[in-house]
Amino acid sequence: MAHKRELRVLCFGASITAGFHSWGLRHHPYATRLRHRLQAGLPSHSIEVEVDGLSGDRVIGGEYLSRLTRHFDATAGKDERLDWLIFQGGGNDLVWGQEPAAILEVLKTLWQISLQQGTKVMALTVTDTNDQRPQTRESYTKLNELIKTYQHENFFVADLFGKIQYATTSSEMRKAIWDDGLHFKPAGYDMIGDAIADRLLEVIETGTSS
Repeated sequence: MAHKRELRVLCFGASITAGFHSWGLRHHPYATRLRHRLQAGLPSHSIEVEVDGLSGDRVIGGEYLSRLTRHFDATAGKDERLDWLIFQGGGNDLVWGQEPAAILEVLKTLWQISLQQGTKVMALTVTDTNDQRPQTRESYTKLNELIKTYQHENFFVADLFGKIQYATTSSEMRKAIWDDGLHFKPAGYDMIGDAIADRLLEVIETGTSS
């Protein structure tokens, strides 16, 4: 039997990455669906997907840096390099009133930690919420545009904000996928996993570098 090539993926972020729902009593990470899709799409690979989602964490003044650094320190000098970092951050910072431009500067530092280690980055835009006030929409849109327009070799974006819009989703679908207006139900997290898988498989299959 041919040896399967390993594909190591780290899903990293805050509560959305953790799959937070039912007021935190339960979790359904999108990584579950993502792994299933990757294994189906890449049958010649052995897929390993790790989840590190810390609810409430922020990129500015939070634990993002220390958490991410620990992952790369743990694999330093070993033949266990991460192939992909699936990264989401900035949503909680917006809630705390941080400016999108300031958030982006920290995001770039965090992304570079991964890129410098030879790990490709799939950055996720901040997911939409039921807060449709103009000021909120402006800050979310601005940060997500900054994320989408950032360019670097081996850096890619999966636009969750564009894929799953609260305002244009039917009331029936909202009830099916959103939990509390910010977090999702398991069906919503599965949608996120599918969106990421679609983008990741596209990049892997085309062999693009940016």
